[in-house]
Amino acid sequence: MAVIGPAYFGLVILVLSLFDAEFNPISQAASDYGVGRFALEMNLGFFLGGVGLIAFAWSIGRKAAVLRSRTGSILFFIAGLVLIVDSFFTTNVEGGPATLHGLIHGFGGFAFFITAPIGVVLVSRKFVRVGFLVAVLGIAIGFSLLAINAGLSGLAERVIILVIFSTVIISSLAIGDFSNFSSILRSTQWRAGVVG
Repeated sequence: MAVIGPAYFGLVILVLSLFDAEFNPISQAASDYGVGRFALEMNLGFFLGGVGLIAFAWSIGRKAAVLRSRTGSILFFIAGLVLIVDSFFTTNVEGGPATLHGLIHGFGGFAFFITAPIGVVLVSRKFVRVGFLVAVLGIAIGFSLLAINAGLSGLAERVIILVIFSTVIISSLAIGDFSNFSSILRSTQWRAGVVG
């Protein structure tokens, strides 16, 4: 789930950014898709992304002491909860009135964009040493785009989300125990060969 949830969320953002002409992915937040005609897909992405981050937090929290990132695990758990909450509380429609849903979503986004990038730095340092500099550089580029305040907030958000979810996916694959899966697959193939 730590791979599937973030992959789905990232794929939804990518596909909608490339093919939905109603929104400008350079200047508009991905959350805006959650109130448009793709609300179901986007809000499901928030939910599955959150479940995936919680699964990732659990998996890195239970690893051996040498590989464990307790603080990273806590931060990803919080970020996952925030995404789940944001799946139920959509953002305000651009140009529309402020709503309680939008306020909750905004605070959630603020919490996510603090906890998840710090979690990425902590986790990539422990699990994906080669990708540590790439993760730090990607987050720095994303926040720099946001800081220059030149109408690039949507692009900045997407860069940061890309770094967060790609780090989670790569780290999940790196620390995952696929030996049981391959033995089950071999056993199933053997039985299929015997029966067939």
